[in-house]
Amino acid sequence: MFKRYRRLRGDTAYYPFAARTGLRARQRRHARWLRLGGAVALLLAAALLLRQTLFHGGQPEPPTLVAVSSTTATAETGRVTVAPLAATRDALARTEAADAHTTPETAPTPAPEQAAQVLPPYRALYEQNADLVGWLRMDGTGIDLPVVQTPGDNEHYLRRGFDGLYATGGTLFLDEQCSIDPDNPTANWLIYGHNMADGSMFGELTRYRDEAFWRAHPTFTFDTLYETGTWQVVAALDTTLGADALPYYTFFDADTKLEWQQRVDAILDLALYDTGTTPEYGQQLLTLSTCGNTTPATDTRFALLAVRIGD
Repeated sequence: MFKRYRRLRGDTAYYPFAARTGLRARQRRHARWLRLGGAVALLLAAALLLRQTLFHGGQPEPPTLVAVSSTTATAETGRVTVAPLAATRDALARTEAADAHTTPETAPTPAPEQAAQVLPPYRALYEQNADLVGWLRMDGTGIDLPVVQTPGDNEHYLRRGFDGLYATGGTLFLDEQCSIDPDNPTANWLIYGHNMADGSMFGELTRYRDEAFWRAHPTFTFDTLYETGTWQVVAALDTTLGADALPYYTFFDADTKLEWQQRVDAILDLALYDTGTTPEYGQQLLTLSTCGNTTPATDTRFALLAVRIGD
């Protein structure tokens, strides 16, 4: 009936009254829905901001720890004397006898007897979330956070807090191909975290690009559920996805000593500065990985390679 008026605006005097009234009613309903949607979006944004700032993105408070022995390091050079631990030497002796070991496809589920061996400071957290595998602390940064692992769903915590709810910063997580089993660990443990613009998660890890910062903080701690650990920084590096023949993010284990050395050398070749520390075959390695910058959809990566030097 009103087709011939379809090109006229609703407020024109020539537009039929009934059609004009209906049009205005629809416009008012549309405006109400828009206002409601905007209010909901603002509430959600405020809730996420509050969760990220006041509640640390769903991350728990650091547990109280028993003091552990420190590693000798000089302020002038930031270098330490690195020697394989006794347990590592024993494992190395067994490994060299066969000169090969197998990489598990996914991290094994701890046996009940191993679950009972969880270090006392982490038992309460482990009861809250059985995905917990360790805790990472780095002086000079805001990194004092739990590390989780979800074999079969590697990126489960990419946008989830430790409490399992949505969080923009996610949670630090260990790659599913890594094993922290004290009896059968993979050669390299790879931990991922978002490079958040507000400095949370691994937002301050890139401070290690500065050699002066490394000299002031040459070591940090990463405890698994079963063992405490002090780690010496070996190399800080920048790279781009797909740019390296032997990328650090594919290094979890090695079938031979030669392969292990090739993987380590490939990382050292990208080092931004010389730390004076070279890992020895059989020592436990740890790699921390994040985006190279905070620009969305970037292919750049920043990583920190470390070697275990004490517990």
